[in-house]
Amino acid sequence: MTVVALAVTMGLFVLPAAAAQAASWRSATSTGWGPSPAAGQQNAANNARAALTSLAANLGETCSNVTVPAPRHLYTAPDGSAYVYEATATGYCVPAPPPPSYTVARSATRQGSGATSTSAIQNGAQAARADILTVGVACANWATNASNVFTAPNGSWHVYNVTVSALCTN
Repeated sequence: MTVVALAVTMGLFVLPAAAAQAASWRSATSTGWGPSPAAGQQNAANNARAALTSLAANLGETCSNVTVPAPRHLYTAPDGSAYVYEATATGYCVPAPPPPSYTVARSATRQGSGATSTSAIQNGAQAARADILTVGVACANWATNASNVFTAPNGSWHVYNVTVSALCTN
């Protein structure tokens, strides 16, 4: 009996949390107007899509399979200069995936050379970035440090050691 009561109690705490993460159909309605019926309908549909996107974003969700049936005519200006329509966008909305967590520090050092110090540093940085990204992760907060190794006496060639560092996803 105690085991059953414990299982029921656990279920009560687990189910609401799972329901909060469930996908659902959502809809949002908006109006739009234009100088022609086609423009009014298009603006109403666009505004309804934007309203659904905003609603989902406020709930931490993203929506797919968004549809907007034919907008409903609400009003035409007496002089025919404006046509107002109402539209409802409906979509399948799910919790947005969590943003990537950039917690792993990575760095690489490569030597770059070129006709100018800037091109030498860029060449070294490009190679170092490629080394970091070969592990197939996303990175942010890139930083570059360069130190001169050699400059030709006439300044026609430069060589730099370039260290690139970033915070990456695990």
